[in-house]
Amino acid sequence: MTIDASNSSHERTAANPEPVNGVPQATEVPADRKSPGAVLGAVLGVAMGLSNALGYLIVLLLSRTLGPEDFGGYSALSTFGVMLAIPAGAFQVVIARRVASSSHNEMTTGLRLAAGVSLGLFATIAIASTGLRQVFHLSSAWSAVLMGAMLVPMTVTGCFQGILLGTHRLRALSLLYVATATTRLGAALLAAVLGFSVLEVVAAMFVAGVVTAVVGTALCRTEVRAIGTSGQHLAGEMLRSNSTLAALISLTSVDVLLARHYLSPHASGGYALASTFGRAICWGTQFVALILVPRMRSSDAARALLKANGLVFGIGLFGLFVVSLNPGFWVRLAGGSQYAGYGHLAQACVLLGSAWALAQVSLFSEMGAREHTLGVVTWTAVVIETLAVSVFWHRNAAEIVTVSMVCAFGVAACGLIRISIRHTRFRMSTLAQESALIATDRVRP
Repeated sequence: MTIDASNSSHERTAANPEPVNGVPQATEVPADRKSPGAVLGAVLGVAMGLSNALGYLIVLLLSRTLGPEDFGGYSALSTFGVMLAIPAGAFQVVIARRVASSSHNEMTTGLRLAAGVSLGLFATIAIASTGLRQVFHLSSAWSAVLMGAMLVPMTVTGCFQGILLGTHRLRALSLLYVATATTRLGAALLAAVLGFSVLEVVAAMFVAGVVTAVVGTALCRTEVRAIGTSGQHLAGEMLRSNSTLAALISLTSVDVLLARHYLSPHASGGYALASTFGRAICWGTQFVALILVPRMRSSDAARALLKANGLVFGIGLFGLFVVSLNPGFWVRLAGGSQYAGYGHLAQACVLLGSAWALAQVSLFSEMGAREHTLGVVTWTAVVIETLAVSVFWHRNAAEIVTVSMVCAFGVAACGLIRISIRHTRFRMSTLAQESALIATDRVRP
């Protein structure tokens, strides 16, 4: 099947009709043309929600295929891989901003740096694979090696996602998100049918990542030809953005690693399954945070952030309501009867995921505005969480999730306080300007 990478009229109306270097640039959309942009934003939200739903199917398949003990090990390994894949998310945000910029010096696909970073990470993981096998109680060090190999297509795909977001090609971006989920679902289906081991599951996921990168290449072929692969000060900006994104990923991942280390193998598998309910809320609302990135330099940034937080909080409450109707049913549906005792833990993880989602909105907005204060706060919360669990509260899953929840809501609260202060300053500035205009009109003859 050939993927049409040409832009539709609706995708292009959300961009500047005057392309720079052959690439349409994202700009503020006139008031009379915001409806198509809003529709495409909704399409992106649906696509990310669908991807999240498919992610649940993957969990359902793998949790049953591997069983609690092996699923706990696979989840810990994959979570560690997500933490190492932080550059992929940072590339998406940074490349989106640079492609949306009208500056020729800033525009870049970032593919050259992405390839170098991901290959370096792969080599590091390959060297450390024996130690990782022991830490995560894996049957083969090759599982860690293949997990490291997955970082290469994942990071390159992050660049493609940034290109599509920066040019407001939200329909194509939605397609890429769905392609990522469907290829992984195909790998999970194959694992379920053939009864794969952890090593074979990781190998199948690596193949899925390569296929997704090929899809991204096809979607972005026009932009890749028109834009340079490197830009000024890209590495430095990546390091700064990586710091903030690394803080977010660590905040949403460290609990699974702590659970694997301190709980029994069976209990760590149950925690891993329950934690996916929280991650469903967090990553399922990521489209809200992503859409905010290009707006962080606009005058209504604070107002947009407040609305985004309200939307995310509402989604979290709805998710908590749905799961609370019958927690045991949802856990059994996701993993089978072996996980029946983790229903209430899944409820707690949904609340935890809501806190992650609120923190995510503020952290993504900081990356878009090139600020780093909340990132430092988040790193502090991660350190506090790790120390608190390691030293005091690790006797059961309830203690670990409670500590994680307190730290996550602390970050979210700090983000809301910063947004409120910014919104108040904006309103005061607006009132001052209006007062000055009124005073000027009164003194006119």
